Amino acid sequence: MLTDPGSLTSHLQRYCPAGPGLEIKRQSWQRPLPDEIHSLKLAGGARAFVREIFLTCEDSPWIYGRSILPATTVSGSERRLLRWGSKSLGDYLFKSRNSFRGEIEIARIPSHSRLYKLCGCNSVKQGPLWGRRSIFYIKGKPLLVIEILLPDIYQCLT
Repeated sequence: MLTDPGSLTSHLQRYCPAGPGLEIKRQSWQRPLPDEIHSLKLAGGARAFVREIFLTCEDSPWIYGRSILPATTVSGSERRLLRWGSKSLGDYLFKSRNSFRGEIEIARIPSHSRLYKLCGCNSVKQGPLWGRRSIFYIKGKPLLVIEILLPDIYQCLT
């Protein structure tokens, strides 16, 4: 699933009879995490629009998603992404002729990491998580998308 270059939302439709839901956890202008700043080649004190969501199946969170949209990316017609609401950002990225995905990085997320804590997982009960991230380009402007598989998804996939 993590190596699939397509949309995880589309992929989950095969496993979730009612179709995956999207729940917004938080979205605001903030300072990205240090590795996100590095990946996007942002200035040290730069702020970006950060959108955090859960993809759910029958109200159970399956995937934690985190998108980092630099100010330069959400200029012009892409300003609409600031008010994207409960729609899947992946749907837009995969259907737009003006966007493409860079390389997919797969990572093991240790329980002591900041990203793990943002997912809302309890490190006492769960071990490490697995996720992926990649930079998408809209009209040549970057945004970082991070997707982390949450423990409830494994019950359905096995």
